[in-house]
Amino acid sequence: MLKQLKKEAFNNMKWTGFSSTYVSVFQLINTVVLAFFLDPSEIGTMSAMLLVIWFTQYIADGGMSPAIIHYEKNDPRILNLLFYINIFIALVLYIVSLILAGPISEVFEEPRMIEYMPIALISMFVTSSGNQFKVILMKLLRFDLIARQEIIGMTVNSIVSISLAWHGYGVWSMFIGHVSGVIVGNIILISSALRFWRPGLQLTANGLMPYLRFGLFQLGERFSLFMNTRLDQIIIGAVLGTYALGIYTIAHNLVISPTIRVNQIISSVMLPVFAKVQNDLNVIRKGYLKLVKLVTLINTPVMLGIALTAPLFIPLLFNEKWLDSVYIIQILALYSLIRSTGSPAGSLQLALGRADLGFKWNVALVFISAPVLYLGASLDGINGVSYALVLMHAALFVPYWVLMIKPLIGPPARDYFKTISSAALPGFIMAIAVFSVLQFGNDLSEVLLLLVSVVTGIFTFCGFAFYSERGLINEIIEQLKNNKIK
Repeated sequence: MLKQLKKEAFNNMKWTGFSSTYVSVFQLINTVVLAFFLDPSEIGTMSAMLLVIWFTQYIADGGMSPAIIHYEKNDPRILNLLFYINIFIALVLYIVSLILAGPISEVFEEPRMIEYMPIALISMFVTSSGNQFKVILMKLLRFDLIARQEIIGMTVNSIVSISLAWHGYGVWSMFIGHVSGVIVGNIILISSALRFWRPGLQLTANGLMPYLRFGLFQLGERFSLFMNTRLDQIIIGAVLGTYALGIYTIAHNLVISPTIRVNQIISSVMLPVFAKVQNDLNVIRKGYLKLVKLVTLINTPVMLGIALTAPLFIPLLFNEKWLDSVYIIQILALYSLIRSTGSPAGSLQLALGRADLGFKWNVALVFISAPVLYLGASLDGINGVSYALVLMHAALFVPYWVLMIKPLIGPPARDYFKTISSAALPGFIMAIAVFSVLQFGNDLSEVLLLLVSVVTGIFTFCGFAFYSERGLINEIIEQLKNNKIK
């Protein structure tokens, strides 16, 4: 069984990895093109609206969807009830958001948000209607179908957004593109999932209580997690305005998005896999440490490479109005690297039914981060917020192990920290090589220097990674061969 689960997990990571790479590339193209046509305040307005959309999407299912994966068997009548509860909550959230449009626009000092809100929030309602179908596909490990939805949705989003921006529709181009991509993507998703599950009219509340209890903790964790991951943008938008938020958003999208994508690839696939072996702690521990190693091995060279080459690629991709984002990118790269090492814990908590751990941690983190980030914004604007993120998460690195990881997989701590340090080593060696090229390559043109730096970084990292993590890489290669033969 374990061997088959490993094969299924690896195969689904390939699908999720392909779709995530595709989406990331198109998001980068979207960002570059839209930044050419729009100014920072318009990008900031879109970012403020997305905060509202993302928040409502976080809570639209009442936190109960992951419970469908956690519990091995689900009563079809319970699934039907959960589906209609999801739709009802989404409808209520849509109405409440429209009522609160005025106060929200005042917080961000952007009165046009009242005009954008009715259209933009359609994406939340559409996503919520397809949420349970997506969860069913995840439980069945059909990530190939989920990947198809994400690829098509992102393609539509990019085509519509760029086309409308080209014709001068400004902020509306981003909203209409976003909504169009969500609608088309969810049509694809639902049509694919209907052959596995169809919502019916037979309902029962008998057995609903475990889902509600699970959902309450998950809902609390999502709310606090949203605040922790988006509080920087909320504070910047509220304290410094949409122009500063636009500058920060470009940096955020270039730095945070890659690690989020990598973490989503692994976490979304491993949630149902961990759930299937949740009673075997030894397997869980080994699997989790391998996940941490893989995440760290991938994210370290990416983040350090972005930090070192940002002064070269930002002027090439963007015009002069975005040069202020270079230093922000370099600081956020360090923050993203620190934060990414703990990201696989989310799937582990949900698979083991310990949503309470994430809830408690994230609630405590909200009370810590809110004054720290506000102080950073007050003292040094966007730079202050970025510095605050790095220092705060560095200080919480060890407490995170003690309070979040240790209760799930147990001691010893040395295995966890040794896993991270050994996986990060090839990335740091790569960073030294790239830094040397940048120091002694002043006579080269910026384009050639960037190219030489990237090539040097890739060869240096691959060489040391194959030497220090030969076992993990050989296992991946073996899985590729077996999957190809199959």
